[in-house]
Amino acid sequence: MGRNAKGAGSVSKVANGYRGYITEDGKRKYTPVFKTKVLASTAVRELANRKDDGTLVMGRDWTLEEWIRHWLTIADLKPGVLADYEWSLKAYIAPNLGTVKLSKLKVEMLEKLYADMASGKVSKSGKPLGASSIGNVHANIRAALNVAVARGRIGKNVALHAVIPERPKAETTSFSEADARAVLRAARGDRLEARWSLALMYGLRPAEALGLSWADVDLVGGSIRVHGQLQRVTGKGLIYMPIPKTNAGDRIITLAPVVVEQLKATRAQQMIDQAENAGVYKEWEYAGKPVGLVFTRPNGRPIEPRLDSQYWKALLASTGLPHARRYQLRHTAATLMLDMGNDVVVVAATLGHANPSFTYDTYVHPLEERKKELGQMMGKLAEPEGDSAPYPAPYASNGRGSTGTLESADASG
Repeated sequence: MGRNAKGAGSVSKVANGYRGYITEDGKRKYTPVFKTKVLASTAVRELANRKDDGTLVMGRDWTLEEWIRHWLTIADLKPGVLADYEWSLKAYIAPNLGTVKLSKLKVEMLEKLYADMASGKVSKSGKPLGASSIGNVHANIRAALNVAVARGRIGKNVALHAVIPERPKAETTSFSEADARAVLRAARGDRLEARWSLALMYGLRPAEALGLSWADVDLVGGSIRVHGQLQRVTGKGLIYMPIPKTNAGDRIITLAPVVVEQLKATRAQQMIDQAENAGVYKEWEYAGKPVGLVFTRPNGRPIEPRLDSQYWKALLASTGLPHARRYQLRHTAATLMLDMGNDVVVVAATLGHANPSFTYDTYVHPLEERKKELGQMMGKLAEPEGDSAPYPAPYASNGRGSTGTLESADASG
């Protein structure tokens, strides 16, 4: 019997020849039985090499579908993300790569799946799938394989090396200040006036505004705590999802007095709703506990995301402004806060961004209207002043070796 360095492997004489093994975390991985000790030793070295390069699997070799299904049961994911990952597994990963063993999964297999998605080959409709759909599948696989590596199921994560289509940069179109004022005027007196003000003035996401509870509203101190979200998740229905305290999204926002008054009016309207709809009014409960939502329908039920979208379309139509998504309210809040000279760190905290650099990269951008204004302003540098004639002849001397127009511009600062 021959032994190598500790953990490197060993070869033993068995009934039909020689068999080797290597040890990893107290577990043995055996070679087949060979007729000679030399062949067995060679096989041991191959196992050791595979262990070193990360292709050796110790214990059960899971299929990709098995592992992702297992990972999804233990992963700490938001309900919406979990639903998306479950769908991507069912629709794209399982039918195309589900039976592939983790040890046999190659970068090229992933890239072929992504290419087939982009061409429409694997979509039910036959239509090409966008970069966002492909990115969702890739994120699912990558995250699951990261855990597989951490637990020693595989030696390396091949998804880290796969090339995927670049996702288009998210649009951050904003309303102008005049259009924002038009929206607020149109919402004046509406039962959801405060809901639109919170979005347009402080950047609350739709799910955050709809999930705001009275327990997180301080009408005396004039502030709110953004602490939860109301979301509809496929297969789970309408859910209330608290925001973890360690998350930047859990934040306190000081309100302008006008918004506090709007919230007081919202509370008063709820009292009227309860009285007028006493037989049908019911406060919504989640997980057996009343949530105490701020924005509700007249019967006390939550305002579902789809209904909220309908309300928004009706409000926008009343202003005469073109179609815009609800999220444009948040973009507008961010842009106006920065335009007013607020520090990007303060704006990031108000929006619930963990990293101020994200706020800067997303919202401190040259808007098209500003670029037009800038072009016009800079053009004035070359215009004659007052009633003077058009441009003097090129290089015409004014006694100081330069044209009068630019000299005047310089003199004025």
